[in-house]
Amino acid sequence: MENSLFWKKALRGGAIVGLLLAVSFMLETRMMLAGSFGLYALEWFLVAVLHYYLLHRFTRSYSATFPVEEGFRFGRGYGFVLSMSVVAGVIVGLVQYLYLHLFIGYEHYTGRVADALTEMLSRGGGVPASMESVISQSMKQIENAPEPSFLSTVWAGTFSSLLFGLLFGLIIAGVLSRAPRPFDEQPEA
Repeated sequence: MENSLFWKKALRGGAIVGLLLAVSFMLETRMMLAGSFGLYALEWFLVAVLHYYLLHRFTRSYSATFPVEEGFRFGRGYGFVLSMSVVAGVIVGLVQYLYLHLFIGYEHYTGRVADALTEMLSRGGGVPASMESVISQSMKQIENAPEPSFLSTVWAGTFSSLLFGLLFGLIIAGVLSRAPRPFDEQPEA
């Protein structure tokens, strides 16, 4: 029963977080390609806060299913956050692949990224003469970057989400963990 509840709640929470992060990825990509780096940074910050909030909320909901006598161990909460993060990361990776490779086109994407970065550098006063060759070479590398495979794109999305889960999970599991109290009486509902 407990294992079934764990996966039901982890899959549901991970799917919701994954959809949030997938929509965020698409918005951030559009902002970056349009050269709106200020909006990009603001959106990234707001999504990071919402990401934490959702992980905390879903973990708190899961911890409430455990009686006071049993408590809620740090490891149980951390494992729950990491499980949600893996589910969310797989969803993000799938959306990234579909969006960059099928919707936008990877060659078009890399060309637009190079153009947006060049435009940003020119707005910032240009590139010093000593750095021109390095910048030019970097832009060519971006444009000629090999197209990542489906598995590498999904893995990158999963890994990124898992890194956030590792960090956020430490905080969330630490805040929500509680020691067992076998002699406390449960309030009747």
